[in-house]
Amino acid sequence: MELTKKQAELISSEYNLGKVKSLKPIAGGWVNYNYELKTDKGKFVVRLFGAKRKKDTKNRLFTEFNVLSHLHKIKFPYPIPYPLKNKKGGYLINIKKTSLWVYPYMEGSLIKDYDNAIIKSIARALATYHKYVENIKITNNRKVDSLKETSKKYKEMRKQKSNNSANKLMLENLRFFEESLNKVEKIKFNTKQVPLHYDFHKENLLFDKKQVVGILDFERLLYAPRILDIAHLIKCTYKKDKSGFIKRVNFIIKEYDKVNPLTKKEKDLILPMLARDNCRMFERFYKLIGLKNKKIHQGDLSCLKWTIDVQRLVMGSMG
Repeated sequence: MELTKKQAELISSEYNLGKVKSLKPIAGGWVNYNYELKTDKGKFVVRLFGAKRKKDTKNRLFTEFNVLSHLHKIKFPYPIPYPLKNKKGGYLINIKKTSLWVYPYMEGSLIKDYDNAIIKSIARALATYHKYVENIKITNNRKVDSLKETSKKYKEMRKQKSNNSANKLMLENLRFFEESLNKVEKIKFNTKQVPLHYDFHKENLLFDKKQVVGILDFERLLYAPRILDIAHLIKCTYKKDKSGFIKRVNFIIKEYDKVNPLTKKEKDLILPMLARDNCRMFERFYKLIGLKNKKIHQGDLSCLKWTIDVQRLVMGSMG
């Protein structure tokens, strides 16, 4: 859905944002569509949903709004997209069957690549986030596939034919992932749980030079062991060579630990947690591209290759 100026004026009225000066789309986003709305009271972001609001989507929104509002209330030190309330006291409004919400515009820029200064800032921002949300309980927690379900899906994947690049890549690596799953499925990851961001990487952060100055996209919130967020950050910043990979793993853990101390057990379980998550994501990324005879999107195929490459480094490092 493309917003018109008339619709922008309606949104501005519903959220008491003042007189509309300009409206322009913000690039990016798979499920959501964002617009920059400028009024005489400032700049705001209008976030539209590209899919119908199902029950699980409503639950995720409820969780996201609760966490963002809590962080804003307790003066979280990083700017976040906290939702503004409309005239009726809610966060959402509907325009032509499309739901949307609004938050104040956040200043900052994106970065192209990681270096140690940037990773240090990200690791410390993640540690700070975990400290501020550790007392929040999520009642409508999003379910994640169990490893038993993943194992069942692997058996279905084995029935596929090597008739396209995705199927061929999957089948070449399926045995390796089955072996990986067998190694991690008996591990108990009963460590400290918090509401995870679960997508904490450079594309969802705003920077001033090499310092994090804003955190975006909380829509994947999940109540789970905090080491899963650390593992996901490691995956997003991985280096292809084993020595560089381990050095970066240790660097991230060290910088996080300075702000929000980890137990020895947590530190020992970070790589196994990443291996566990990769077992799920191998199936998930493949499902996006390989189960049907359709044109393969190179971005999806790259995500599958990325998960395979990281898993080989992780399992090699675990021994």
